[in-house]
Amino acid sequence: MVLFSVKYLRQIKTKHLKKSFNFVLPYNFKHLLMHKNNKRKVYKLSTLGVPRCNDFGHYQYNTIEPELTNHFHENVIEICFCIKGQQYYQVENSLYKLSGNDILIIPPNTIHSTGFYPEDIGELYWLQISLDANKGSLCNLPFSQSDYLLRRLLLKEKMIFKGNFSFRNILKSIELELLSPVSVLRELKINHQIIELLLLTLNFAEKEQLSHLSVRIETINTFIEKNKERSIYVDELANLLNLSTAYFKTWFKENVGVSPKDYINRKKIAQAKVDLKHVKNVTKVAYNLGFGSSQYFATVFKKYTGTSPSRYIRS
Repeated sequence: MVLFSVKYLRQIKTKHLKKSFNFVLPYNFKHLLMHKNNKRKVYKLSTLGVPRCNDFGHYQYNTIEPELTNHFHENVIEICFCIKGQQYYQVENSLYKLSGNDILIIPPNTIHSTGFYPEDIGELYWLQISLDANKGSLCNLPFSQSDYLLRRLLLKEKMIFKGNFSFRNILKSIELELLSPVSVLRELKINHQIIELLLLTLNFAEKEQLSHLSVRIETINTFIEKNKERSIYVDELANLLNLSTAYFKTWFKENVGVSPKDYINRKKIAQAKVDLKHVKNVTKVAYNLGFGSSQYFATVFKKYTGTSPSRYIRS
């Protein structure tokens, strides 16, 4: 990760910036850290008048990225908001799988990474909050309210719960404010929006999660497992749940975070990784999993693993 200078960033064409982010060229970049590929951004909230908040980050990947290595945040909790796609996190000895609209709270001083998994295709935000009371009260709340909110959030650590699209709207709004000109009004808005985000997070964390979604997903998983040796069509999955294909696609993307076809391919590639270690024949594995050709299989395999089937066998 590198810190781009203001001079360099002002050399970026305004047209390109608007196309990429859909906002006007900001006046102040001193609080913004970016990767050179411009896909991962980290905003240093501690420099922007947002007490107890450290980093606010965002990535949107269209390709597989290298895995996130082991690290921890001293006396800091981290809340991850998976907007779309999926992402694995290894938190100490437990593995968590996040998909669209999932939220995970990582406790302070806890080693975590993406394990053996890459940073996957998708979109994710994260927010880091310090537990050090010497840094003031959270977002300028009264201390009693600040402590109460943080204590309640810590009770929900290391569990995945489902949010909704309102999270994405708040997160996008925070990011847009962070890229607006410095002002007292901007500072007020950012503090207010972060409090709103945390209250909404706590509200969803404390809701009893319905089992209906789990039953539907388990039905789909069972069908894919029984039919993985052939092509599986989206309308078949829709029929399983007595839904129209159009409604099923929308429902599935909203609740799982990926399209049904993407989900099927991910399942098949997961099986392919197991099969290739034993069979060591790319063509045979491809046909056993219902792919029309080894070339197409190789393309799909690389999309989800970042490497070719033959190289995976050699590894």
